Order: sequence, then structure tokens, then C-alpha cells
Amino acid sequence: MDQTFSSYTHIPECPIKQYPFAYFIGIGGIGMSALARLLVAKGCRVFGYDRTDTDLVKTLRAEGITIHCEETIAAIPETIRTHPTQTLVVYTPAIPDNSPLLGYCSKQGYALQTRAALLGAISNTLPTVAVAGTHGKTTTSALIAHMLHHSTLPMVAFVGGVVQGYETNLLHNSAFDAVELMVAEADEFNRSFLHLCPTHSIVTSMDADHPETYASLADMEASYLQFLRQTTQTIVVHHKVADRLQIGSDHPATCLTYGLHQGAVQATNIVADPRGSCFDCVTKDTCMTGVQLPLPGFHNIENALAAIVLCLKLGLSQTDIRLALAGFPGIKRRFSFVLENEHVVCIDDYAHHPMEIKALVASVRTLYPHSHLTILFQPHLFSRTHAYYKAFSEQLSLADRVLLLPIYPAREAPMPGVTAELILHALTCKQKSLVTMAALETLLTPLPEAKHQVFLLVGAGDIGEAVVGITDLLRRLFR
Repeated sequence: MDQTFSSYTHIPECPIKQYPFAYFIGIGGIGMSALARLLVAKGCRVFGYDRTDTDLVKTLRAEGITIHCEETIAAIPETIRTHPTQTLVVYTPAIPDNSPLLGYCSKQGYALQTRAALLGAISNTLPTVAVAGTHGKTTTSALIAHMLHHSTLPMVAFVGGVVQGYETNLLHNSAFDAVELMVAEADEFNRSFLHLCPTHSIVTSMDADHPETYASLADMEASYLQFLRQTTQTIVVHHKVADRLQIGSDHPATCLTYGLHQGAVQATNIVADPRGSCFDCVTKDTCMTGVQLPLPGFHNIENALAAIVLCLKLGLSQTDIRLALAGFPGIKRRFSFVLENEHVVCIDDYAHHPMEIKALVASVRTLYPHSHLTILFQPHLFSRTHAYYKAFSEQLSLADRVLLLPIYPAREAPMPGVTAELILHALTCKQKSLVTMAALETLLTPLPEAKHQVFLLVGAGDIGEAVVGITDLLRRLFR
């Protein structure tokens, strides 16, 4: 085993039963919120901080969690300040080292746990399906969670997005004490997924990302290889990833590859439309014909292939899988149709990496080949923009018009010379401009030369909070 990663393979005893109180610093993160919900369900009194009062934060408050948005010691709830030995403090890498909240909790002797370490500790108590990949992991984990939720296997799933219909990112179909299987996204940022030693793993993709974590693509590949070495039974890997990593017989787990037209699991007889697809899932041993998937995009067919073969391994029947997939409700901000009429279509998507934008635009162009395409894009992170601005520009230039919002910094401080203008100057599309939210009304207007327009709202920042307002604006303009 590569000694570089040996410290990640020891997972401590799960601490969630030891503490009656929990304080989440950065509770509005999608991974943090799911863990907070689990602790609430297990009877823990949960409190939290997040710097932004987002829709998710408001939802958590409505579920009974006390949350403050002031980053001061005085804002820490009294219950937390008066019970330092009975409180578990959970934080994310997005919280800087100089955070006054984290500094206070450290000095006062609170038990501190990173989000990734806590997820790993919980996973250590259950057989676990872990889904990794620079793109596709949220959809794939949600598909698996949905199919398992409809099965008789007691399960819990941590999904990196809010699943429509369930309206949560924590899915379960039984009492938590009876759970026999866990599904979790395995995040490569900060090498977080190396806290997991899963029973079954999926890797959907592996493109260069997180330059603040990985010095090179080879560095990232080494982490993915280590993650797969820590898997004990089955790994399901996209054929391109398997080729890149040169996965062979030295891996302890059984390996299955998949892809549209390559790998041990493939899709044939594909019929696609704007609302989804129908295809046959073909493996060495079986063929599931006429699988209905209510998600558009060929990349989602590949995600479904991985989910199907994993659920077959877990013992679900073809009938159960087929019925569950046909009723999959989708995930918020994953190719979500938010407006559609004879004049305009508006699609909201979380894509924040060049390859995700490439797949998104390719799917849209296939579905609407004659429409005028506008992308409203919010870059996410200074480091990612600096490292990949040329790749972003290349993929965004496939649109007819690109409107660029300022960079969403998330956990990062500004970098000198790194702004959205880096992307703007490299764009080759006919129409391009920097915009602010306040100026959108003058730009999102019907174009006289376009009979039909498609708008893509793209990015992982607070553009998601503006989707309702933008949709209302488009609805007024395109009547």
C-alpha cells in the first residue's frame, strides 16, 4: 500500500452515539446537511453555522435545527458553549484555519471531526456503496439510493444533491438502527474519499480537477487507485477510467467496466428525447431490454448503467430495477427543466467543470439542434478558473451566446489577476459579455432572429439561489 495515504485507512470508532449535542460549522454544505439530518434522526440535538442563509439552511431550520449566520463566538448557541465535553463539532475543509468558531472550539477542548472523517466512521459500521468521480457521482448515487429505497433492503443514503420527490439528500427506507447498507458519495476534494473503506465502489469519471488538492493528474490518479484498493468486494469503473488507471488483477475487488459502447456493461438500442431515454442494458450474463430512464443526456445513460449493475450485484431483481428507474424523480439542479413553452426552454444545471459543460451542451444540441443557445455561467473557485479557463472557454464557445457572472469564491480568497475575464477573453462564440444578476433583464430578451431559444443556467455557486427569479423573468419575457 502506498504509504502516502496510509493515514487515511484507519477509521476511528463512530462517535455519533457518544455525544448528545452536535455543532456543524458549515452546515449548509450538501454533505454536512445530510450528516446533520442523520444525527437529528438519531436523537442528537444539532446546531450549526453557515455564512449564507440559503434555501437549504432555511429548510434545515424548518426541520428544527438552530442555525446562525454570524461568524462570532457570541453567536455560538449557549447550549454548545456550556456543554464542551458533550458536544461533537463537525467542520468542512471550506472553513479556514483562522475561523474564530473553529479556533474557539479547538481551544475549549471540544471533540473535533471533519465531515469526511465522520462519514468514514459511520461507513465503517455498515456495508457501504461509495460512488466517486469528478462528474456523475451525484446522479449515480441518487439512482442507486432511489432503487434501494424501493427495495426491501434496509438502507440509508447520503446524496450530494436534493432528490426531487423526497426533497432531501438523506434517503432511508427503515429505522436507522435496522439499516443494513449505506450509500455515499465519495468526494475526491481534499482526498476526502480516502476516509472510506467501502464494500462496493463506482468510479464514473476522472478528469483533472481540484488543483488546490492535487499537484498533477498523476497525483489524482494515485488517490483514485488507493480508493479502489480500499474497496473490498466490487468495483464498477467507467471503461475510460479503467484504461487510464490500468486496473488489473492486483486489485483485491472484482472489477466491472461500463460505457455506452465499450466495457463489460453497455447500452444498446438507445432512443432519446428531451425528457429521457430508452435503452437495453447488456452484460455478459443478461440483457435488460427497454429500460426507461426519465433523465436526458447520454452521460446519464452511462450513470444508469453503473447503478443498474451495482444494484444487480446487491440482489435487486430486474423487475424492481426497471420499475424504480422508470419512476426516478430527478435531482434538483441536474439537467432540471425549469421553464418550457413553444418559445423558450430553460434548463438549470450544477455543471462546474469543463467536461461537465461539454456533456451538457452536447446533450442540449442533440435535443434542440436548431435553437439559439445562451449559457449563463458562474465560474466556481478562483483556483479552478485559473487552472482551466482555456478549457472552460472552449466548451462554453459551443453556445451561440455566453453570459459570464463573477467567480463564486466558495472557500477561497481572491487570487491576483484571476477573474471571469480570463474565460471571456478566450471565448470564440459570436456573443459574449460579463454580467451581473442586476443586469440580466436587459440581456435575457427574445432575439428577433431566433425562433426558439434555450437558456442554460450553469454553475455550482449561488446562481442556484437565483434560478426562481431568472425563471420568472424569462416567463414574463417569453409569453
